[in-house]
Amino acid sequence: MERIWGPFNGFWLAAYAAPTSDGERFCSYAKVCWTRPDSYWEADCVFKIFGGERHRSLEGALGAVALDARNEITCLPRCARTLAGRRRREQPTVPRLLVTSLIRQPWA
Repeated sequence: MERIWGPFNGFWLAAYAAPTSDGERFCSYAKVCWTRPDSYWEADCVFKIFGGERHRSLEGALGAVALDARNEITCLPRCARTLAGRRRREQPTVPRLLVTSLIRQPWA
């Protein structure tokens, strides 16, 4: 089962949950994305999160990994959220986005 949420602080979340090998528990994964993905598998992600493999339900697994992803996003520096906003508005490539953001930053 997969689900997409967002935007949250400028980022989109794509999550996936599946039964573990014993079939009694569920594992979950999330991708934090620059833009709204069409699916978990085709997401242009910034980073990935493993949500664990001891969840009792699919909904619980998805909810836990979404909470983990949101916590990670809130820990990102403000400039990352600014880059996410620029990426969403202008849709530049990631290397160009990073280079132009470094040029605009004052050097201390």
